[in-house]
Amino acid sequence: MSVILLEPPRPKNKERFEDVVNAPLSSCLFTGYIAAVLKKHTINADIINAHLHNWSFEQTIANISKKNYSLLCVHVVYLWNDTKNIFDMLSFLKLNNHCTHINLYGYYPTFAYKELLPKYHFIDSVTVGEPEFTVTELAKSVLAENTPLLSKNITGLAFREENGNIVFCPRSPIQNLDTLPFPERYDIDVYRQKDIATYILGSRGCYGHCTFCYLNPFYGQANTWRGRSANSIFEEIYTLNKKFSLNNFYFSDANFFGPGKHGMERATTFADLILANDLNIRFGFECRVNDIEEKTIAKLVMAGLTNVFLGLESGDNNSLKRFKKHTTSEENKKAIHLLRNYGIEPTFGFIMFEPHSTLQSIRNNFEFLKETGIMTSPAVTAHLLHHRQTIFQGTPEYRSVMHSQLQADNSFSPYEVVYTINDAFANAFSTIITNICKDILSLLPQIVECDTMLPDLYLHSPILKELNSTLINAVDDILREFENTSIVPNSDCLHSTHTEIINNVKLLLLNTHSLHETKKT
Repeated sequence: MSVILLEPPRPKNKERFEDVVNAPLSSCLFTGYIAAVLKKHTINADIINAHLHNWSFEQTIANISKKNYSLLCVHVVYLWNDTKNIFDMLSFLKLNNHCTHINLYGYYPTFAYKELLPKYHFIDSVTVGEPEFTVTELAKSVLAENTPLLSKNITGLAFREENGNIVFCPRSPIQNLDTLPFPERYDIDVYRQKDIATYILGSRGCYGHCTFCYLNPFYGQANTWRGRSANSIFEEIYTLNKKFSLNNFYFSDANFFGPGKHGMERATTFADLILANDLNIRFGFECRVNDIEEKTIAKLVMAGLTNVFLGLESGDNNSLKRFKKHTTSEENKKAIHLLRNYGIEPTFGFIMFEPHSTLQSIRNNFEFLKETGIMTSPAVTAHLLHHRQTIFQGTPEYRSVMHSQLQADNSFSPYEVVYTINDAFANAFSTIITNICKDILSLLPQIVECDTMLPDLYLHSPILKELNSTLINAVDDILREFENTSIVPNSDCLHSTHTEIINNVKLLLLNTHSLHETKKT
């Protein structure tokens, strides 16, 4: 093979539990789409998904080193402190195959290419924005004999000139997504073994402009939501169902519904096609709360809708305004209630803490979570209660806070703003709750992910229900203490409270494990 498309390893970071931030990156299907477009132009690509196979960086290097290739295109995901491991791996591969051209694509390199290209000279180019046609033109250039490796005529490609200058000419987003071939499907058996849903990309972009989201800037500010036709989506799903017997699908779209009446009609048409063809499938998607409308949801449920991820973001209306969500906490509650009426318990995007948090906004968030009954288990509760807004390059929020953070915080990263919450009380509260929740999440897998752990025992264990209540009550108590004091608690006080709660959690988990061992015997 002359072209390799690589999904690098994505080791879990014990210090960071914000997996939801990177969720769209693991399912965006860019690699499959690139392979399909290359194939259409008679260029074969070897897809290596180290992430799917749980390979280490060393295993990935060993597998790539067996290949004969001249172009290595890498879907780079930001992995916080572990991101360096990706570049160490690529440096080693370049050293051992100096003739290969290394190209990066994806959200992270799109926004960070001005920093990455000068810093890592073994990186030859970066695809900025949608990658399919840029990578195809790059592949043609690299694979052609007696042709300069790079050309300024390749729009969407950023690279260094000999004098060190970075050259880049933007490429317009693809307007008609129906013109793209269906993405290449690979390692289907591995997906089956891991019980991973088959991802479908029905649209790109979003008609919203939330301050924490880099989706629209990735595609270009002038372009928002673009959707494939209902017929095109159905045809892909129908083909996958009949060819591979796949029946569990999940839309990797940031917003399944398009804007307004047209968006509802498109969704209904898609449901009608499934029902008219007696296609027995189930599917899920992500959407905004203002798109949850009863008539459309009812039809989608009939067609197989079982899973909805709602971008709630907050139970505090002032935070929602700052995020430019153009939704309210009451709309959030209404959407949850409607979905539950149709038998769907949604999952949620929720930001407990953000740069402008106050004790009042935190209280509003906490009461919202309690009122809606979202905090259903220790793991879910710990994730919700500690989730902090990430501020990545490319987001509107990044631009608004970058200047002040650069002046005030030396730990600022070119790609991520590491911020301190402005309100001292909110910041101290965030610190203790985050530490408590992270410790609980690090303890839970020892019991919950045990191979012999019975799901029913976990779900219905009174001890784990008690743990969930203990965590919720502890947060409530600590929040009240903060609300009733005029002095920000010092670190010794916070540490003492933290230690006491974690010791209680350890005792409860130990009892849970003992209960399980008794059940086994």
